[in-house]
Amino acid sequence: MWKPIVLIFLVIIIGTLGYHFIEHMPFLDSLYMTIITITTVGFREVKEPLSSGGQIFTIFIILGGVGTAIFALTKIGEAIYVGGFRQYLRRKRMEKEIKNLKDHYIICGHGRMGQIVRERLEEENLPFVIIEKNVNQIKDFQSKNHCLAIIGDATQEEILLKARIKKARALAALLPSDADNLYLSFTAKLLNPSLFVLSKALDEKGEKKILQIGANRVVNPYKLSGLKIAQGLIRPTLVDFMDLIIRRRELSLYMDEFVVSKKAKIKDKSIVECDLRKKANVIVVAIKKPGEDIVFNPLPETKIESGDTLLVMGDTQSIDLFQVNYLSPEKG
Repeated sequence: MWKPIVLIFLVIIIGTLGYHFIEHMPFLDSLYMTIITITTVGFREVKEPLSSGGQIFTIFIILGGVGTAIFALTKIGEAIYVGGFRQYLRRKRMEKEIKNLKDHYIICGHGRMGQIVRERLEEENLPFVIIEKNVNQIKDFQSKNHCLAIIGDATQEEILLKARIKKARALAALLPSDADNLYLSFTAKLLNPSLFVLSKALDEKGEKKILQIGANRVVNPYKLSGLKIAQGLIRPTLVDFMDLIIRRRELSLYMDEFVVSKKAKIKDKSIVECDLRKKANVIVVAIKKPGEDIVFNPLPETKIESGDTLLVMGDTQSIDLFQVNYLSPEKG
């Protein structure tokens, strides 16, 4: 929208300078002459008669200026029609914020599961962007919440590139069908092979295929819901406890996972050597070494190595201190 406005001002400046140097008019008269020419209001010319050079210059000003004015007014009217200047500026600001995203999460599909994922990321204050092709749904949501979102089909490469997929940390494929999620996972991995992709699958065949094309995790919501219901019947207290940890609302105790870097202070030390329970007030619930299965309640002699993923339990403050004091590089 700013381009046509700039063009109008450019025509006015050129016209003012042209009349000033060609017809030797004062700047105010030159400006006045330019305005009445491009607006075609039909007032009397300031200087009569114009010189041959002035007449030729006026012809070009009429042709260029009137066309530019019509183009600018059309674009301004279009911006007002689409949603007004406020929404236009909001959309431009959001596009700018999306371009600056890094290490963020991409939620593809803002259905029931997508909304839950989005709420959790908001609780964690983590950067994310939503991709949703239902225009009415996303506009209604954005009118009530400040949230980065792209309207479009998440299976399309250009839409994923708009969401800065090459700079993203993880992507959640939560589209309605397994076929769409399979294609989305495949495209996402092609664009960013290091991206962590978690996909939804509604049946076992779809689950296997999505894993085969490169998704890191596949979640079957029906299977998970069934297992949770069964556990709720058999061990209701355990389910309540796990819900508290996952939600982090009513309980200060929670779990988090960390990947041990090559420069971490606890690298190449055993769990008993670190004595995390006493020194950091956290518990190593599980450890996953690259290419191996998760080991719950690891032995005290288990050695922590670079690339290991630790599942740690503790309160918020202890978890933060553990991350700073034990996962940061050694000083000196």
